[in-house]
Amino acid sequence: MHALKSAPLRKQHESLRKHIAEIKKLLNPLLLAQSASEARRLITQLLGELGKHLQQESKDVYLALDEGTDDVAKAASAKFGMEMKQKLPQLAEFNRNWPNSDAIRGNGSAFIKDADAVLTWLEKRFIAENNELYPLLDKQDLARMAISDNPELKIARI
Repeated sequence: MHALKSAPLRKQHESLRKHIAEIKKLLNPLLLAQSASEARRLITQLLGELGKHLQQESKDVYLALDEGTDDVAKAASAKFGMEMKQKLPQLAEFNRNWPNSDAIRGNGSAFIKDADAVLTWLEKRFIAENNELYPLLDKQDLARMAISDNPELKIARI
């Protein structure tokens, strides 16, 4: 049986959401004073994994949808792609603003506010991708497989 093209990306979302949950557990002023180093370490892990995920999405999702024939999929690809391009500078700024545990510990309430906003946005983004973008990728992939597995469909499309 053919695995859906989005399956590895969905698994990456699960992993990223686990990192987010770990960080969110630390977003408490009493805990953060003792766990600022752990928070920074988890943010580094999250952003590193997110970077790899975004590279794979660029290749496996956006490129695939943009090269397809479905105008709805192309529009969704453009919308999601533009939103991420607009958000990347904010993610980089968040990372720069909290470079180490001393910065986090020194202004814990601001860190908590910033981290919560970034992490909440990422969670919502992953849900939207899973529910709106990836089904379009899977639909395209299944259609491509149906054509390649059925010569009559291939001829009909020509």
